[in-house]
Amino acid sequence: MSLRWRVAAGMALLLVLFALTLGTVVSAVVSSTLETYQRGLLESDAKQVQKLFASNQPGAVPTNLELLGGTRYAIFYDDGRELQNPEKLEIDPNEIKLVSQTQRFWRSNQLIALLEPLPLPPSKPVVLVVVASAGYINNLASRVQVATLIVTAILVLLALLGGYVLAQLGLRPLISVARQAQDLSETNLKPLAYTGARDELGVLVDTLNRLVLRLNTAFAAQKTFLAEVAHELRTPVTAIEGYVRQAKRDASPESHKVLEDATRVAKNMTRLVSDLLQLSRGEVVQELVPHVLDARELLQSIAGEFNIVQIKIPDQPLEFLGDPDRLSQLLRNLTSNAIRAAGVEKVQLEARANQQQLELIVTDQGAGIAPELLPRIFDKFVKGATSRGAGLGLAIVAQITKAHGGHVKVQSTLGQGTTFTVTLPLLEDEE
Repeated sequence: MSLRWRVAAGMALLLVLFALTLGTVVSAVVSSTLETYQRGLLESDAKQVQKLFASNQPGAVPTNLELLGGTRYAIFYDDGRELQNPEKLEIDPNEIKLVSQTQRFWRSNQLIALLEPLPLPPSKPVVLVVVASAGYINNLASRVQVATLIVTAILVLLALLGGYVLAQLGLRPLISVARQAQDLSETNLKPLAYTGARDELGVLVDTLNRLVLRLNTAFAAQKTFLAEVAHELRTPVTAIEGYVRQAKRDASPESHKVLEDATRVAKNMTRLVSDLLQLSRGEVVQELVPHVLDARELLQSIAGEFNIVQIKIPDQPLEFLGDPDRLSQLLRNLTSNAIRAAGVEKVQLEARANQQQLELIVTDQGAGIAPELLPRIFDKFVKGATSRGAGLGLAIVAQITKAHGGHVKVQSTLGQGTTFTVTLPLLEDEE
């Protein structure tokens, strides 16, 4: 859920809680007020009955009583037996027995009653019960609750719409800043544009812009450093290779093994210098020379370089558009890493079509990659604890894949192995 809808939903929720609380309070106040008013009517009726008792002969019970407010009455002995109950009121005898010297009220779902002791000499003490219907109190309380719910539902809809509009207007600067921040990357470090007030958002944007400026400066310094180091190393490394080749021509057969090792080290240094230059200048992206390639031939070539027996490719061609040198470099980096991790006999190369995409897969059965390292495995200079490289090979793999319009992912389990999958677009039939 977006921030705008969360703000709108929060406002609606607060409104619902407020409306429900208000409705409950109003319903309780209405019910309490009406019940208090009804109790007053019952007390007035009880006084009228007492006056009638006082004006009659001792021990006589009035038979024609007209009470206030349309209420009804009944007279019981204090043990619960009926003395006069013209309308057959169903009063719990136990409630009557509870009346002693003072009046008390009794409430059921539909009735409210006043129970009051009356002296009726020389008979036993009696209890006057004056009853009124409580249905209208319940009905009115229910109507208040229903009205509250209806109003609440309407207000919730209005709050959602109004909250969304207000959030849209109020959060527009934040949304703009968030979209600009999403576009930030190593190659796009522009300051965030913001023209609003210097409030909390303004302070945040200023802080982010200072951070972006520092990152931009750091990346520029890194590129300059890499380029300068690569240039400084290229000349002596090239000279070393030349000296070694010349020494091999003049050396005895016994020295060839040592000179071959020196040549291999010099070539590794040359490749490292080339990698540094590519990363510093972005040459992988700039120097693509695309050709129509068959993925099967590409994998077979790499497998031949490393003497890999396990190769899995389909019978039909897998044609795609790519730079053969760069893609060979990509597969060479992945394959050499896999061989260092597991040995050549535990490495498999695979090419397969998945809908309109080509998947180039390099799998090894080595020790795996630590989980904390996986999210950063394609960053520059990131390498495992046992890696002997400079941490540039996988960064170049990611750069070549991106330049070809594809993506690369890694899956690894400690103790079981690692799988790198490079996904590239296949040529469509009409092409």
